[in-house]
Amino acid sequence: MEVGIQWPLVLFTLIAGAGYGLLATTGLARLAGKQGDETRTWALAATLVLLVVGGLMSVFHLVHPERFMGAITNLFSFSGIALELISLGIGVVVAGAFLLLGRAGNAAGERVCAGIAIVVGLGAAFLQGYAYFEVAAQPGWHSLALALGYLFTSLTAGSLVYAGIAIVKQDDAATISLVGKVAMGLAACAAVAAAAYAATLSGEGLLGGTALAMAAVAIACELIALGAGAWMAFKAPSATVAAGGVLAGVGGSVAVRVLMWMVAAYGFDFLWMATANRGLLLF
Repeated sequence: MEVGIQWPLVLFTLIAGAGYGLLATTGLARLAGKQGDETRTWALAATLVLLVVGGLMSVFHLVHPERFMGAITNLFSFSGIALELISLGIGVVVAGAFLLLGRAGNAAGERVCAGIAIVVGLGAAFLQGYAYFEVAAQPGWHSLALALGYLFTSLTAGSLVYAGIAIVKQDDAATISLVGKVAMGLAACAAVAAAAYAATLSGEGLLGGTALAMAAVAIACELIALGAGAWMAFKAPSATVAAGGVLAGVGGSVAVRVLMWMVAAYGFDFLWMATANRGLLLF
């Protein structure tokens, strides 16, 4: 029996994932010394909004939001969902500290937070996909390519959001070029990860019909995002191109996540295997 697309979880990993990507990109630009104060402030404020709103989306999946406290009390189980919640809290703290230190003009503290922001952004974006990888009962989920797909689609979307903010805030061309090159590389990795995930699904006999179309959409969106990154890296900065890149990055992120749910199905041994592997009992 089909599980169906769990939209609150799609939105959670999409929105919070973009926040992690934005946090990591902000840290990278700061360490590279190519970042305006206004750009940093707005990027970190946007990061906080994305992480908080994304976190709220996960609550809606529980139907009764008060049940969220049950998940919090089990944080030290270190299950997939526990790691996601811990990462979310750490991300908010790091982004907030980074923002406050920047406003206070503490350059040394900023650099430390920038380095931590990169590590947290990369790690948290990966853990979002790894939480599903742990559910070995789902053949279409237990794939490292899926976890990498989550990682790179999140980072791509976040880097393009940063580029858009930098353009609007009229940051220097070197900053936008740097972020464009980063977005190019991330989008290329996202496209490869999506293709690898599609190949994994094909090997399991799960890639057909609408699932195949969704995989094609994911790859196409990431290639468009790559093109947007290339334009900003080697051409003149363009708010229109940046906006198009963000839309493509978001589209690729959504497609990978929806594809994952499209191939999910209930099995007779689902609950036993999910529990044995500390996976998510999502349903």
